[in-house]
Amino acid sequence: MKKAIILSATLLTLTLSSYSQSSTNTIENQFNTLISQSNNWQNYKVVEKNKFQQLQQNVKDSINSLQTTIRQNNTIVIEQKTLVDSLSNQLQVLQKDLTIAIDKENNLDFIGISTHKSTFQIIVWSIILILLLILGILFIQFKKSYSDTKDARKKQIETESELEEYKKNSLEREQKVRRQLQDEINKNKRI
Repeated sequence: MKKAIILSATLLTLTLSSYSQSSTNTIENQFNTLISQSNNWQNYKVVEKNKFQQLQQNVKDSINSLQTTIRQNNTIVIEQKTLVDSLSNQLQVLQKDLTIAIDKENNLDFIGISTHKSTFQIIVWSIILILLLILGILFIQFKKSYSDTKDARKKQIETESELEEYKKNSLEREQKVRRQLQDEINKNKRI
């Protein structure tokens, strides 16, 4: 019986090692193989110790491999979470900067007051319209003053010509009156 156990243990070990080397051999398949290859004794399964130890080692290796994978994945998840948080913070900063840049683009400093571009345009166009209105009023006043000045000069020239005419007429009358006076004086002297 010992020879049969040793022979079956050797066969089981070889089988398990071939199963453990194959990539499709799962832990569940190894358990099933161990159970199917074990001996029966009074409703008990007798498993060889070295096969059981080999299975235990395989399970332990699988668990260690899975734990290593889990740690690596956790590290990757933490790094990705850190990266996502960093990118999220950068996105928030960029969004704030974008909002500030848009506000700066849409706002102008006018007389030390920050105003929106549309408000600034309304102010500028209002100032332009007011200046055009003032220019129109000044032009009308200039035109009226110019015509008044032209009329006043005409009247001045007319008045000066009338004055010259009056002076001339006065001088002639005075000369005439002097002649008459001289003639009268001369007449009175003859007499």
